[in-house]
Amino acid sequence: MIYIAHGFALEQLLAPLQPWLSASERERAQGYASTARQLQYQLGRSLLRWLVCSVTGMNASAVKIERHSSGAPLLTIAASEVACSISHKAGAVMVAFGDADALGIDLETMKRRKRHAELIDEFSDGFMNGVEVRDLTTFYQRWTLAESVTKARQGKLLATLREPFMAYASRAIFHTELEHMFCCYAAQRQTTTTTGFQWWQVTTTDRQLLTQQLVFETN
Repeated sequence: MIYIAHGFALEQLLAPLQPWLSASERERAQGYASTARQLQYQLGRSLLRWLVCSVTGMNASAVKIERHSSGAPLLTIAASEVACSISHKAGAVMVAFGDADALGIDLETMKRRKRHAELIDEFSDGFMNGVEVRDLTTFYQRWTLAESVTKARQGKLLATLREPFMAYASRAIFHTELEHMFCCYAAQRQTTTTTGFQWWQVTTTDRQLLTQQLVFETN
């Protein structure tokens, strides 16, 4: 099973998620010059740890989030490595972990990009095959899938975009909310044929308490 959570209103989420940060993560966050980057770093780590503990019942001290040499997050639960991924944009954060060889997630704001038409044309034999310039939904499904696959493989985005997208689409799940497109891609283990997904939106109440709403579940 792959477990996913996302949230908006980042400044409001930070206070209730602070207890889920380790002391070293708080210290590391201060090393970023940008306050926006400090916020993103803290929310990614704290939301991921909260999700792991909420799903597994593990104590927060048993959940370590470090870094691969590539810079990707490295999650261990009770000393066992588990696939995970983190993504954030201005105003939104997304995390995932679960039973997969590798995970990649991405979230994007759905608006026309610089060189939008040129990107579609450049990768028309790959991930942008059949995409129309005016169709932002399909464009961002393909783009977030390419980003997610690239993160899972710790590869190069431009190389991924040149590949046939259908090889990966069946192992991904998408969600749109507000102006955002979310994608989670799971590279399946050899011993499994189907990967299930559970996906929550995380919010705060007026009392700054975390709540969760199941957005959808697939098996």
